[in-house]
Amino acid sequence: MRVSQWMNVSICLITNLSFLFCIENFGAGLPMENFLRNQRNILIICSLCVLSLVSIDVKGKDAAKADKVILIQGDEQCVPPNSECPEEVRVEFLSPVMKGFLGGKGTRHPVPGVVPMVELEKGADLKVELIDKVSDAGGRVRLKVKTGRKLGDNFFWVYAKDNPKAKTKVRIINGVVIEGNAQEGYCGQTLDSPLTVTVYQADGQPAPGVPVHFSLVSSPEGKKVKTKIKPQDAVTDANGKASAFITIGHKTGIYKGQIEIISENLPMHVRAIPVVFYGKDFWSLSGVILTVLCGLGIFIYGMRLMTEGLILVAGDNMRKLLRVFTSNRLIALIAGTVVTGVIQSSSACTVMVVGFVNAGLMSLRQAIGVIFGANIGTTVTAQIISFKISHLAPLAIVVGLLVFFLFKSTIVKGWGRTVLGFGFLFFGLGIMSHQLKGIADFPSIIAFFQTFDCSPAPGTSYMPIGATLGAICIGTMMTVIIQSSSATIGIALALAANGLLNFYTAVPLILGDNIGTTITAVLASLGANKRARQAALAHVFFNIVGTTYMVLLFYCPWQPSGKPPFMAFIDFITPGDVFSPEMENITRHIAMAHTCFNVFNAFLFLPFLPLMVKLCNFIIKIEEEEEIKFNYLDEHLLETPSFALEQVISSIRYMTKSSWKMIRRAMEDQFLKEKFDEKLVDELNRQEERIDRLQSEVTDFLVKLTRRELTEVQTALVPLLMHCVNDAEKIADITDNLNRLCRRYQESKQKFSPEAREEIQKVWKEVKQLADHVIEALDSSDSAHIKIAHVEENKIDRLRGELEEKHVKRLAKGECHAVSGIIFIELLAELEKLGDHFTNIADRTPKIQEYHLVLRDQKKTE
Repeated sequence: MRVSQWMNVSICLITNLSFLFCIENFGAGLPMENFLRNQRNILIICSLCVLSLVSIDVKGKDAAKADKVILIQGDEQCVPPNSECPEEVRVEFLSPVMKGFLGGKGTRHPVPGVVPMVELEKGADLKVELIDKVSDAGGRVRLKVKTGRKLGDNFFWVYAKDNPKAKTKVRIINGVVIEGNAQEGYCGQTLDSPLTVTVYQADGQPAPGVPVHFSLVSSPEGKKVKTKIKPQDAVTDANGKASAFITIGHKTGIYKGQIEIISENLPMHVRAIPVVFYGKDFWSLSGVILTVLCGLGIFIYGMRLMTEGLILVAGDNMRKLLRVFTSNRLIALIAGTVVTGVIQSSSACTVMVVGFVNAGLMSLRQAIGVIFGANIGTTVTAQIISFKISHLAPLAIVVGLLVFFLFKSTIVKGWGRTVLGFGFLFFGLGIMSHQLKGIADFPSIIAFFQTFDCSPAPGTSYMPIGATLGAICIGTMMTVIIQSSSATIGIALALAANGLLNFYTAVPLILGDNIGTTITAVLASLGANKRARQAALAHVFFNIVGTTYMVLLFYCPWQPSGKPPFMAFIDFITPGDVFSPEMENITRHIAMAHTCFNVFNAFLFLPFLPLMVKLCNFIIKIEEEEEIKFNYLDEHLLETPSFALEQVISSIRYMTKSSWKMIRRAMEDQFLKEKFDEKLVDELNRQEERIDRLQSEVTDFLVKLTRRELTEVQTALVPLLMHCVNDAEKIADITDNLNRLCRRYQESKQKFSPEAREEIQKVWKEVKQLADHVIEALDSSDSAHIKIAHVEENKIDRLRGELEEKHVKRLAKGECHAVSGIIFIELLAELEKLGDHFTNIADRTPKIQEYHLVLRDQKKTE
């Protein structure tokens, strides 16, 4: 195997193993041996490796012998007598079909070093000169051809010296010149120039009176052919010319015709001479551009379906993975790579990161590490679509639809949506490729792409700076408009596969694509806090600086090839010669360039991550005394329901703890001390209003979350959380009731009896224990706190009944005042209500604990 195959194999194995290990184990802390004992993991690894390896071909010593010769250019040239052909003849020597590691159809490879041989067919009057004595690295050989006096068809063979059976036949038509071939025009209109045939005699003089027949061979119109050729039969004039006017049919595509020359007076034998015309109708409903855009829409929709499906399937695993950040920048990079590779969208990942920073879930340092990884993870899409597996699209669509509609499980539906999205992705890509293939040879299309062709001019190794910057700008604008870097890469691959884009131009487009994808993070940071804007700035800076140094490397050619070093490296590690005129295996080269650039860029910037943090702080300054306001319920988190629910649970913890602090201050600083503090009451009222606002925000957030696709567990959790929010708010409302009771108590000038004060202390002690255990249950996964809370609640209910009964007896004996006695009974009722609300939260806490496999310690953040 050559180096490129070994690198591909290694990348496949390492990526597959790392991906599964991270997803399965990082969140749960499982050891590697447990991971390897899981037969499902081993099966998935083997399956992924099989898919990766079937596309890899082996080049061994057997490939050194040419088995086939193909004609690349120069066939069927029409030339006057005794003239040199205007176009070089070019052929390519190919190896036998080489099977992949695990079989498959296999492919042929160019064979360098083959000695070409030429043999003229009997009667041919041609002079053939070999420009290349042996085939080059791409297996190619060039030849010059000059005609003699024999008119009509002349043939010669090109074959390999060591294998004469590997040969190809070349046709040269002597004594005929065709003008107006390969014209392009609008559908339904007559071409600007007629199709003209000039016939010569053996001495080079025009041949008058020769019959010429023009006919249509094929058109894209189908049965209703509206293409017209007038006249179909003509006779050459005194100048040896015969002409016909062509009216293009109603459909965009390639129209093929032929010319037949039948002469009894001239010693000329000519088979039908093929001609071609191009009809274009880009802006009608059946136009190519509209169809390409439809294909692009299906492609983007497929990407969206895959992302949504994978988020459903892997949402909780992503949450586990993102918990291992700590301060390790390498772990953050790996996590960003894996998460983006899972959800197949760097835009979704970066928006998620901006939302995390805005919500205070992630520091700027951690966010930048994840952004580095997201740029690597997004290249998985290009790698997938660069392989020739589009034939699986119909099967994937059918299987995805069946799974989606036949199964009720949300997780299974997520897999169905993922497979369906995979099918639509390749179906859309197939539509784009098919349409672009139909116009790839159009002169106007070729001319358009030549306007930003970045290939070095002949005789130089330097790419044109204007075209290079233009290609970067085009890639940037396309991604900004489409809002999907994967879609831009998909378009580039479709163009390259049809010969409209070379490698020199594709790489700058990729660089522009990387810049354009930052627009999503920038838009997400608008309206967010400064930390979130700093994260978006880091994403922009990372991609712009990476593009800048890569462009500079374009103008440092690698000797002796003279190619830019990055492009030369990609060509070295990827099978095929992408710099050949045939641009061998260009889609794999583009995908590898996309991956390698982002990998190089990420690992280059990783050591300088602290410096980038300082730079972001310098550009978007945050003063030391400035308070950062975190939006804990950032709407961008709704795109990842697992994180959204986690933030809701965090908000419920905060509301419950804050409400309990308010209750304690109202009781311990007022009631138990038998005093009334107006300032404290005002402060508690403001806090109660804040709790009310937070209840409204959390409820609205949960309502919006229900409009997203949720798993069964997440769907069941939403109403429980709504009840918890309401209970937490009602706990805060009890503070106001306690304040009003305390005010009445002070205004009554009547005091509780010593027994009443002791009984209040007794009930309050039980309420405190109940509240503390509920809060501990929310902060941990220990179910013991919930059991104790229920015991305490039963005690409070029993105590209230007993104490009310005792108090009624005291009132009957005249040991307590009437007004203070009523306040005492109302206070017991409020404390019991308080216990009921805490118990309601305790009843729903097991589901919260079940959802949270790993709970965050909230004390530090608060």
